[in-house]
Amino acid sequence: MRTAFVAILGAVLAACSPGAQQQSAPAPEAVVRTVFDAAVQRNAHGQATTVDDLPLSDSFKALINQATTAAEANDEPFIDGDLVLDCQDCSPISAVTVAATSPPLNGRATIEARFTVAGDARVETWDMVETPQGWRADNIRSNSGYNLRQSAEQEIRDAAKSCTETRGAQEAARLVSQCTQVSPATHPPCNAANSCGMIEAETRRGCGLLDAAHRPAFCTDEGSGEAP
Repeated sequence: MRTAFVAILGAVLAACSPGAQQQSAPAPEAVVRTVFDAAVQRNAHGQATTVDDLPLSDSFKALINQATTAAEANDEPFIDGDLVLDCQDCSPISAVTVAATSPPLNGRATIEARFTVAGDARVETWDMVETPQGWRADNIRSNSGYNLRQSAEQEIRDAAKSCTETRGAQEAARLVSQCTQVSPATHPPCNAANSCGMIEAETRRGCGLLDAAHRPAFCTDEGSGEAP
């Protein structure tokens, strides 16, 4: 009886130990490797990896979503292509390697991913942060100088600038003139104080509402969109 009691007590203590309650979270390089394996599989089926497919920190994901919203308001894409593989209509991916260049310390780690796209060698650096949900990406950088966090921050800043600020008074005035010619809105966003993207989007919308006989020539010019 005593032997049985001791065995049961040992089992209870083992079950209550932290290691039994939850398995240790995957290492940061394992998280990144899983991301790349999934991205390669999607690419093989003609699918791109998007923000929703990635394990991102809450703050990083919020920043990307804010940048995406800002870009869409100007009728422009923020991320155009595969977010992980850094290419559009990617060729087959090969020679993928993932390794930690900075081991975990104080909840942060740096992971380097190397791979080849159509013979072009790529290097990406993933800045990882430890969260209650496990290791998450807090930035993605490439050897070509691309920095996703900085790009998102720049997109948000640019969206807040007026067309005059970004392209100059003369170009802003030209875009406003085109916009006011075709916009059916009572209070159209054809104002140089708005972003150029917003003005151009309204111009494209207005051009699309006109029949071919009444469209100004600029409606088919590159940059203002070709009306259907």
